[in-house]
Amino acid sequence: MNLSNPHSENECPRTELAAYIDGELSPREELDLEIHLAKCGICASELNEQKRLLFALDFALEGEREFELPENFTKVVVANAESKVSGLRCPKERFRAVFVISALFLLFLLGLGGETRTIAGTFFKFGEQIFAVGSFAARFIFDIAVAVSIMLRALSSELVYNSAFSIVFFALFFLTALFALSRLVNRYSQA
Repeated sequence: MNLSNPHSENECPRTELAAYIDGELSPREELDLEIHLAKCGICASELNEQKRLLFALDFALEGEREFELPENFTKVVVANAESKVSGLRCPKERFRAVFVISALFLLFLLGLGGETRTIAGTFFKFGEQIFAVGSFAARFIFDIAVAVSIMLRALSSELVYNSAFSIVFFALFFLTALFALSRLVNRYSQA
């Protein structure tokens, strides 16, 4: 920093004035700037202007807040921001995304060259395995649903034809419902 010529505005360290006010300069830089300020009236008045501005801001922000924010202010702002984001996307954006992905996939296939058939075969075999596991899981869930329905059918026929069993069953059902209702009432009264 050349501070020897106080009359040249190009060499005035005006950008360092804010750092000087904030105490961010090294001791050597502070000393150089203070020597320059003693010689240069333009920089000294600029420094005083910045100090006055900071004091005015401190005075303005010193007072208490004039209004209280509601307790759910953050939740309301987040909810409004999320609801307004949905309309920002262009309707054609999904088509463009599919087009770009397709183009990148074709470029990927072209980059593979002769290995494309081998890699595609691997993907098809992987897809077949996934399909086999999925069909097994679907068949398993279907078989369990059939077994449960058969058991429920047998139980219901027993309820209809055996009156002693139906009385016990309905008594257990009533007690369970009564217990669940009392738990709900208890939770509601605690809330």
